Amino acid sequence: MKYLGDGRFDPATWPNSGIGRVNPDGSKGTCAACHGRHSFSSALARQPENCGKCHLGPDHPQIEIYNESKHGIQFRANVAKMNLDSKSWIVGKDYSAAPTCATCHMSATSNQGVTHDVGDRISITLRPVISVKLDNWEHRRISMQDVCSNCHATGWINNFYAQYEATVDLYNEKFAKPAKSIMDKLYAAKKLTPTPFDEKIEWTYYELWHHQGRRARMGTAMMGPDYAQWHGLLRSSENLLHGIHSGGRTVDAGRNRRRHEVRFPQMDHRAI
Repeated sequence: MKYLGDGRFDPATWPNSGIGRVNPDGSKGTCAACHGRHSFSSALARQPENCGKCHLGPDHPQIEIYNESKHGIQFRANVAKMNLDSKSWIVGKDYSAAPTCATCHMSATSNQGVTHDVGDRISITLRPVISVKLDNWEHRRISMQDVCSNCHATGWINNFYAQYEATVDLYNEKFAKPAKSIMDKLYAAKKLTPTPFDEKIEWTYYELWHHQGRRARMGTAMMGPDYAQWHGLLRSSENLLHGIHSGGRTVDAGRNRRRHEVRFPQMDHRAI
């Protein structure tokens, strides 16, 4: 936000209720992004729709995944039991009908307090081309598993994380790394121009990791099978095979008139 003086703000920067806005004093964010300017409501901040106004769409469809998941279905069926207006809102104590986004990422348990850093309990980043475990990931995971343990047994939690990591590894090894290798080779051989997104294959690559790949990873993380499989892994397979792999060879052939001058990684379709 840019303050112009005399109570006026630059209209290019305000109104702005974004959680990540930079304020004139250098501070970041605004409470109104989640709590609302008029009522400053905790109940509002605890509703999944509150997060869904930003976390939706083709590249990060968290609200869509939540709505189709068991957690989202449970919430809708039992919203009257959620005790959303309670001053104390500790899972397993003040409510147990279902978790919301806030439950898992921000709200208190009997063992940890409220956090306003929604990344505190995330152990693997699902945003970049290739997913990696974050710094201090073990502590982050223990914090999230503490939330899970209010409803789920230890064996269930451990098996969920095993499945989750297996999907992330599958995405990394079968889609992200081969696609990135092809793109890196094309750039290194100057088969693509330095201008971003002026070639079809660059858009295909972007959609593979930024859209379909994220949907596969996020769908698994939040137990939305439709997004993990059909909107995610299936579309990633199509884009890698018919877009990146074959498209890379076409670019190579068109620029050099020698079809296989750039050596692309061999495709292993057995695990796709």
